[in-house]
Amino acid sequence: MKFPPITIKRSFLNGFIYFLLVMVFGVVVPASKGLGFFNSTLLSAYACLGTIFAGPLAASKFAQRPASFKQGLSWILRAVCFGELLAIAMLVCGVATVFFTSIAFFPPDLGTVGAALLLGLTACLALASLAAWVTVEFSAGAARMVLRVIFLGLLLLFYLRGQWLPSEFGPGILISLMAAATFLLLLRNNLSRRVLGSNATEPDTTGS
Repeated sequence: MKFPPITIKRSFLNGFIYFLLVMVFGVVVPASKGLGFFNSTLLSAYACLGTIFAGPLAASKFAQRPASFKQGLSWILRAVCFGELLAIAMLVCGVATVFFTSIAFFPPDLGTVGAALLLGLTACLALASLAAWVTVEFSAGAARMVLRVIFLGLLLLFYLRGQWLPSEFGPGILISLMAAATFLLLLRNNLSRRVLGSNATEPDTTGS
């Protein structure tokens, strides 16, 4: 099976960009921060970086309408896993960088890291579900615009109240799960409505 040269070049370019991001946020930034990288607020923000990738990936995938809600859900979960794996890669590389570049090493609080990763996972699910629904309901461009507004709002919130993030894991996880459930329900209703509409418009070939 042969792949078009454009597809291969695009995949290579995307892979190179992701590699650069992991190097910058997983090596350069932690090396400059040293043990300050283990600040609970900074670690929490790192654990949520997957949201930057999961939402846009879902919007791009849903530009081609799924055949069923089950297929759409699998696309969303793949986008979530991809985003979360990138966040974990950056976090692991960051911890390893501090370990090898610092004279003294104090491991990060594992409880904080675990809770932050759970928040990042649920936030990825919420944003990927939102992007999927907006894409199906309107367009991929509309979904990207909505995601940009949300990211800008989250960035502003982090700048103003970032120090509160480690103490708000519980409410953040709950809000993300509720949002994900809402958008998944809207997506299922949209796909079901379209399927029923297409069945209703099919010509009667039974001869009756």
